Amino acid sequence: MRITLIPFAVLKDHLPGEGFSLELPEGTNATEALDMLASKHPDLAPLLQVTRLAHEDEYVGRRSPLTDGAEYCLIPPVSGG
Repeated sequence: MRITLIPFAVLKDHLPGEGFSLELPEGTNATEALDMLASKHPDLAPLLQVTRLAHEDEYVGRRSPLTDGAEYCLIPPVSGG
């Protein structure tokens, strides 16, 4: 299956900000997808371990299977004041 990922915050500085496709095995869940992305970008692995996926304004559960053709936002932890 193929999904589209759109990075936000600091991830936009390291990944294509306009979004990119990721090919995954059918039935891949959010954690597995982030692990696969981390294997392609080992320098981002610590940040991706604490990143969440969001789909249609809702966070995706870490064990939730992803949907073929869907678009997901990569939301790293943020802080501010």
